[in-house]
Parts: sequence; C-alpha cells; structure tokens
Amino acid sequence: MLIGIDASRANEEQKTGVGWYAWHLIEELKHTITLSPHHFITDEPVKVILYTREELKGELAELPENWTQKVLKWPPRRFWTQIRLGWEMLISPPDVLFIPAHVFPIIHPEKTVMTVHDTAALRFPESYNWFERWYTIWSAKYAVKKLWKVIVPSEFVRQELIRDFCRGQVATCPYGSSEKIAVIPHGYDRRYKRYEIGDKRVDGVLKKYNIERPFVLSVGRLEGKKNTARIIEAFEILRTQNTINKTQLVLVGGVGYGYKKVEEVINSSPYKKDIKILGYVNALDLPYIMNAAEVFVYPSLYEGFGLPVLEALACGVPVVAGKGSCLEEVGGDACIYVDPTNVDEIAQAIQSARTHFEPVLGLKQAAKFSWEKCANETARLLRIT
Repeated sequence: MLIGIDASRANEEQKTGVGWYAWHLIEELKHTITLSPHHFITDEPVKVILYTREELKGELAELPENWTQKVLKWPPRRFWTQIRLGWEMLISPPDVLFIPAHVFPIIHPEKTVMTVHDTAALRFPESYNWFERWYTIWSAKYAVKKLWKVIVPSEFVRQELIRDFCRGQVATCPYGSSEKIAVIPHGYDRRYKRYEIGDKRVDGVLKKYNIERPFVLSVGRLEGKKNTARIIEAFEILRTQNTINKTQLVLVGGVGYGYKKVEEVINSSPYKKDIKILGYVNALDLPYIMNAAEVFVYPSLYEGFGLPVLEALACGVPVVAGKGSCLEEVGGDACIYVDPTNVDEIAQAIQSARTHFEPVLGLKQAAKFSWEKCANETARLLRIT
C-alpha cells in the first residue's frame, strides 16, 4: 500500500500555522507508521512517498525505511499543485493521497484525504485576493462533497463545513459526516514547556530581541482577523490606568490584511515606544519568549484551531482568548474568554489574568493534546479502507 503526502508546505523555510501542522504531523507519522508498518486491514506493508517542489530540508529529509521523497521541480510555484502534482497523480498515483496543508490537485486518486483548516475565506473575504478566496472556498466545498475523507482540527470547523457546504444538514454530506469529516485536533511542539525562573536560555533570547520584562505577548499576523488593533488599544487602557506600568506589548508575526489600521493605532499611541513588533521569529526562539510572557493575549475574531493558545498553556502562561470560534475547544477551562470586539473587556481580562491564574490548569489542558495522538488518528484514517 502506497500513501502519498504533499510535503510542499512542510518544506518551506518560513512556515505559517498550516505549514507547521504539516511538518509536525509528517515527523510524527514517521514514527507511527514505522512502529506499525502494515495496513490495518490486510497486513499489507505500507510505503510512504513525500511529494515536494525541492529537496527536503533538515529533519524532514531524514526518512525511515519504506519512506521516499519525490521532487517535482516544475512548473512555477503558483501552479505546482494542479499541473505538476496533478500530472504525477495521472501517471503514477498512490493508493491514498493526503493533502495536509494546501488544496488538492483536480486529478487525484479516488482515495484522497485533505485537511480543511478553516473557512476563513468565507468569513473574512477581504483578507484574500480574489483568486485565493475563490480557490480555497472551491477546494473546501469540493473536498466535502467529493473527496474520500476530510480532516478538520476542531468541531467548530466541522460544523462550519456542514452549515456552509451541506445546507446545514449532516445527511447531505456524502457518506454521512461522521465518516466523511473527521475531527483530529492538532498537537503542539514539546519545546513549549515551563522553564525554570532564571533560565539563561530564556534570558538570552529576550536579550537577542531586546525584550524587557514584564511584557504582554501576542503571536499571529498583524491584521484585522487577528484583532491586533484592539489588543493595542486594550494595552493603552491598562497603561493609562497605570495598571501595568512599565510593561511592554510584544507582537510576533508578519503583516496581514488590515495592517494599515494596526500601524495607525501604534503610531498614535502614547506608549508606542513600548510596543515591540518582532515580525517573523525563529521557531527555536519562540518557546523562550512565550515562557517569559506575563500574559498571552489572543482575542482572534476567527480561528480553526488556535495553536498559539495551546502553546501558551503548555508554558504555564495565563491566556486571554476570544469567544465565538474554536478557542474554547482548545483552551477549555484554562483560559479567560472575552468578546473580541470589546476593548474594555480585553483590557479587564488581561489584568485579571495577571492576578488570578493557576498554571497547573494550563498544563493539564495542554496535556490533552499531542502530535502523537494527531498522527495515530490520522494514520488510522489513511490506512482504513
């Protein structure tokens, strides 16, 4: 049995959330499938091929027995999935194709599985250009109606797909949604953990980025959907009230749609010298920054999973998260939830999180998730026919 996996996003240098999902899942599948190297039904040996645009890098290139890579170098990046990967599916298809972090090729095996991470293009169409919006919506809709299986990271996304593409009725989803759409939550990088106070590695990373304690942290693109402007406004309220005097606000992430508004709020803030924009941060450094944060703030307007919330909880850091999407599934009872459109509520929650938080709650909640669990469930889905 041959399982093909699109590893193109996992192989990118600067990965976004879905790229890291693909990377961690592939790395864990190496162990999962190697430890149980046979098809669950027939005891047939399982082989895995990773499709990529260029040679695999780093740990991704370390392949166990019965794993290979296939470099599909052409055409230009934008049409690689449909032209080159599609051609590969026509001339040499695997038994099962898994697309963890992108869209599927129109030419694909009957047994094709795709992860749909969210339906943000429907909720926030202005955040995408017309082609990205059309392409991602079309892909998710087709996946639900035509592909063999669909994986989603949360029950929230599953319900969104049923509502948007199945006319709100489970019965209209082919095969019945319980079989067709599988909820398999993400895990988190185990480097996100509690470090001892005074750990030199933490202090070294803070010095590298010129971050001073205490600070409030948010991780994610600086954009409207992530609610960045309101995070800054809530920070201003607390500084004006002298509630968090001499505290910095640290923003980690690239620029997204709506950054102009974010920039305006920063430039007009009397505390702009204490607002640090780090941009993209090396993945090895981020766990140390997270560990040192006084509060992690994530009042996102929309998420399909919200991995940074899980990472913060694993570090024992208080979390303020937005209501209304999947974050309550991820954070459970360990977070303070707010109306993400209410700046005063966000500010009050930050103050409350500073003074009323038990780290053990976050650690217990984070322990419910792992890439090992994610890989085991994914492998089982890929290998059952």
